[in-house]
Order: sequence, then structure tokens, then C-alpha cells
Amino acid sequence: MQYTLEQARILAGLTQREMAKKMKMSEKTYIQYEKYRRVFRMDQAYLFMKHVNVPFDSIIFFAGQLQKFCSSDEMTCTI
Repeated sequence: MQYTLEQARILAGLTQREMAKKMKMSEKTYIQYEKYRRVFRMDQAYLFMKHVNVPFDSIIFFAGQLQKFCSSDEMTCTI
């Protein structure tokens, strides 16, 4: 199963504010990542994965991956 950044965060029971604090960034900046307006560097992606406890290859980190995921027959999503 693939998870968007938002889905992975919610699965971990964290708010955007809590995740931003864990990632050592402002809430506004974190939200830009979650809306796929920014892309995590590899070290940030690894830190995110550790906080949400979801395998790295199960998280959608890039908008290109998101388009493929959202257009599948299994699930629809809007960002």
C-alpha cells in the first residue's frame, strides 16, 4: 500500500504542527511538503519515515508518484 505524506502522518497520529516540530521546521514549511509544493531532501525523507514508522518505499514523496497513485483504479485522491 502507498501512502501520501498526509496519510502517513495521520496514520502516525500526528498533527501538522507536531510533525513540523519533529522535522525542525515551521508548520508553514511542512505544509508545503505535504501539499507537494516542495520535495524533501533524502535526509529529511528518512527522518519523516522514522517519525511515521512507515517503510520508505510505501511513502509517496514526489508529485510524479502521486499522479500515478491517484489515477489508479484502487483509490482516488485530490491534493
